[in-house]
Amino acid sequence: MHIPFVIDNQTCRLADVLNDLLAQSVGKPFDVATAYFAISGFRLVKDNLHPVGNFRLLLGAEPHSGTDLGLRSNVDVLKARLRGDLEAQPFNEETMRLVESLIAFLRMDKVAVRLYENGFLHAKAYLFHQDCVDAHNHSDRLRPFAAIVGSSNFTGPGLAWNKELDLVHRVIMPEEEAIDKDAALRVDYLGRNEGEEQAVTLEGIRANVSGRSRRLIKSEVGARAITDLMEWYERQWGDSRDFKDELIDLLDASKFGTKEYSPYEVFTKALYEYFREELGENASELGRSAVDLAEFQEDSVKKARRILARYDGVLIADSVGLGKTWIGKKLLEDFAYHRRQKAVVVCPASLRNMWQRELATATIAAQIVGMEELGREGFDPARYGDADVLLVDESHNFRNDKANRYAGLDELIQRNGGRGRDGDRKKVILLSATPINNDLYDLANQLRLFTQNQPDYFREAGIGDFNAYFRRARRLAKQEDASAGIVLFNLLEEIMVRNTRPYIRAAYPNATIKGKPVAFPERRLRTISYDLGATYGGLYDEIVAAIDTLSLAPYKLEAYRKKSAIRDEQEHEWEAGREMALVGIFKTRFLKRLESSVEAFRLSLRRALTFEETYKDYLLDGKVVSSRDFQKAIRFLARDEEDDLVAGSLADDLDAVAEAREYIESLPSVDLNDYDLRKLTRDVEADIKLLQSLHDRSERMTAKDGKIAKLKELLAGDLKGKKVLIFSSFKDTTRYLHRGLTGDAKWLKSAGNPTVRRIDSGNHPDERGHILWQFAPLGSGREDKPDQQIDILVSTDVLSEGQNLQDCGAIVNYDLTWNPIRLVQRNGRIDRIGSPHAEIAILNMFPEEQLESLLHLVERLTSRISTIDDLGLLDASVLGEIVHPRTFNTLRRIREEDGAVLDEEEARAELAGPEMLLKQLKDLLNRDGTTTLTALPNGIHSGLRREKCNGMFFYFQAPRADGQGKRHFWRYIDAKSHDIRENRYEIAQTIACLPDEPRYIGNQDVFVLQDEVIEHILASEREVEARAAAPTAVDPIQQTVTEELKDAIRRRSVDRDVAKTCIAFLGQPMGRSLHAKLRAAYDAWKDSRDDKALAAEVASMAEHFGKERPSSATTKKLTRDDLELICFEYVSG
Repeated sequence: MHIPFVIDNQTCRLADVLNDLLAQSVGKPFDVATAYFAISGFRLVKDNLHPVGNFRLLLGAEPHSGTDLGLRSNVDVLKARLRGDLEAQPFNEETMRLVESLIAFLRMDKVAVRLYENGFLHAKAYLFHQDCVDAHNHSDRLRPFAAIVGSSNFTGPGLAWNKELDLVHRVIMPEEEAIDKDAALRVDYLGRNEGEEQAVTLEGIRANVSGRSRRLIKSEVGARAITDLMEWYERQWGDSRDFKDELIDLLDASKFGTKEYSPYEVFTKALYEYFREELGENASELGRSAVDLAEFQEDSVKKARRILARYDGVLIADSVGLGKTWIGKKLLEDFAYHRRQKAVVVCPASLRNMWQRELATATIAAQIVGMEELGREGFDPARYGDADVLLVDESHNFRNDKANRYAGLDELIQRNGGRGRDGDRKKVILLSATPINNDLYDLANQLRLFTQNQPDYFREAGIGDFNAYFRRARRLAKQEDASAGIVLFNLLEEIMVRNTRPYIRAAYPNATIKGKPVAFPERRLRTISYDLGATYGGLYDEIVAAIDTLSLAPYKLEAYRKKSAIRDEQEHEWEAGREMALVGIFKTRFLKRLESSVEAFRLSLRRALTFEETYKDYLLDGKVVSSRDFQKAIRFLARDEEDDLVAGSLADDLDAVAEAREYIESLPSVDLNDYDLRKLTRDVEADIKLLQSLHDRSERMTAKDGKIAKLKELLAGDLKGKKVLIFSSFKDTTRYLHRGLTGDAKWLKSAGNPTVRRIDSGNHPDERGHILWQFAPLGSGREDKPDQQIDILVSTDVLSEGQNLQDCGAIVNYDLTWNPIRLVQRNGRIDRIGSPHAEIAILNMFPEEQLESLLHLVERLTSRISTIDDLGLLDASVLGEIVHPRTFNTLRRIREEDGAVLDEEEARAELAGPEMLLKQLKDLLNRDGTTTLTALPNGIHSGLRREKCNGMFFYFQAPRADGQGKRHFWRYIDAKSHDIRENRYEIAQTIACLPDEPRYIGNQDVFVLQDEVIEHILASEREVEARAAAPTAVDPIQQTVTEELKDAIRRRSVDRDVAKTCIAFLGQPMGRSLHAKLRAAYDAWKDSRDDKALAAEVASMAEHFGKERPSSATTKKLTRDDLELICFEYVSG
């Protein structure tokens, strides 16, 4: 080809010129100086490069900024760039063969590579000579041929794609090239006298100087330039050091090379790259801080800030007692103090004083709202509707989206278009160690508070439909008996911050708070046995049998419906199944209260008897009153306590009170002809007779209560002189215990005259706060100390959340803890950072002889309920009462004083998962530092054996759409079924290993499986995009009102523009609070048929709750080129 003197990769590519010159340099030397080298450059010339006689590659570097000038180049930077180029290459067979070819070429004796380190060498030169060289003579450079200097690095872009500027110096080979008429014309002025004109012609050029002479003259000029460049090259070569082996090692260590990595290196590489963003964060304080945190809490704040910036919401889920309040306070300081934004704290009434003190100590301005207020009639969310940030403490209290308090908080968040006073989307900070009580939807409802019901809110996390994601997770949790932390792992990693005691011990062994080392007390379980049979005067078995025979007819009305009256078989089966589950639950409650205390059981009998007597009386009047309606109705009676109920019908009492009578009359009527009234009445009367008998006999049992006697013995013995917190699940039991302890003068004297107090739902919050201050002055955080301290505190689970009672070192669980979450929350009251106790005692009272009998009874009832649930007949309100099958074994292990069960239940209750992986990484970092991990290139691979496995693990990263951080794609593909798993926790468990795990490479086809995984990732992205683009599914009430407004437009009864604004608003995602408002407006319209009033009401809602439509700008779609392979693993059986 014709070799131009200027190469710019536009009119002529440097790669083509090099290939032509190399084709003429077989057996001849070729020298290159370049700031950067990449395999993409080698790919373009490799076929013609191999035959050269000698090849020298001189590498340098270019300064990145003006501050680099005059400094020495950094070999680590160069290596990082070379490695980055390799990592950016797609992992395929062609590139792997290319790298193999390059390594083989570099290993040849005729190849030398050196690195210039005396400064930044950012010259680019390609030098050709025509000397014949071989193994004995490789240094001759006496016959210059060509030199190319300019801007092009030895890379693909430099040789072919970038706009470059390179000049060519060369000797002239063909004589025809020596004649250049255009150039001769341009220098003609040098050979003319002043004023002389002479036209240069081709013939004249040939006549004056022969072609051979002209060729030699021009070649001398080229040779001079090449020779000077060669001298320059030799000087740099002499000042450089050998880099050949390092370059080969770098190539061989890449994903394309043959270097063998261990399974442990792949596992730690995966963990490190996954958590790298989190580990590399630095504190970004906005100013001075009055919140002193431990290192692990500071790290939590950093992560929480990042999550808030990305999702406008975060869940702080540290284990109980680890200081979630401090983390929340630090975040509030960011927004309310430094940014002067409007902040609102939503908390239980019992924690209001604590939050007032904590915020005051840091001079943080925030309004505090008791979560109980949110559900009260007359609460005005508009007062807080422009809040910029909301912190919801003990957010698990908002797990039920049907509750009034949930509707109030949802409306507060949705107001002002979901935005705060500053115009940005509201930030929502949720604090809860136990966000899930019984069902995964407990968590879903809390997260909806900051997703504002937008189904594709976590689109970038690969979750295109929030509701579908939770449905699938719920199904998996049930099928595999997996914890929420595992099935929801990928989502939790996006939105949750969590610390646990084991994690802190491993990751922060030297953690301190206010200069003092962070220490946790040891937890010791102790079983206190008593005789339940003796407590019930030998009637235990008889009582249990009687409970089993109760029909509880008022709770299962559908069972008495005549076949002829069944209009919808499926609806009948659903309701009958639900009612049978309710009967099982009520019988379970009887058994739980039977074990709790004689008094609790006696009062249960009285209430059940009162209800069934009242039910029978109204039934005879043709009115069916449910248990729920009965409880609402008796609130109208002038009674201070529900305990004042007498064992008999209250029908006459209710009819005598106007409000109660009106409420009963407002209840929907049922056609009693649809039911077998005779059988229903007979079963109710049988229940009444049995309940009356049990109630009469239970009146005499409290005098010989062996269980409370055992408690007194314990308090006057081993626990004498100690602060003790006694928990019961039932208010009736706590009051019974308080009376039994304080009313026994003899026992008080033997116990050292302790001060005994009680807390339950009947205490006013102020009174409750005063009692807690007297019981735990250290934990209260108050500077003043009480004159008299409380020694023994008896409480229900109203005290099991949020309170710091670290002054106390012993808990007594008076009755069985049927919900392990309660056990975790109770322990968290005294097991806290800063506890003065080296050891805390958790004492659990167990019926010695009757435990197995009781567990089997409850287990049998629970099994029946679960069977009904398997048919899909139960809703969440019923499921919340079920005892999980795992709980029975948990109770047995607690009885055996197996302390490990506490950690396990804490892990299950508290969404354990993400921090487990981080703990393993922190262990490694604390032991070995980061040097080893940072040296591992992307794309490494290994293999290991795992039972019943035959597949591969792949880890890809891609940039986030906003450019902030990375997205992580972990996939495990089965080589036979080609099923692909995405759950990172499960995958991590598959590849987790120790340093001595042997390497084993299976015969899986890596390239085929990798392509399937990549396609799966891209297909999932397309599915998410399609869901996001689809019309938002809205509640039926939104559709109904929309259609009515459309009809109103056609009738011309409303302003068209107003109606269109309303219709647009009705198309946005809404919460239950807005649905309720819409239903009220629609019901009013149905009565008045006033289209303008309906439009005005919806327009008002749109003004306060309408959201801006998402930007029409399309987000960058994920492509194959975006996916960078981080590591992969063969997993073989």
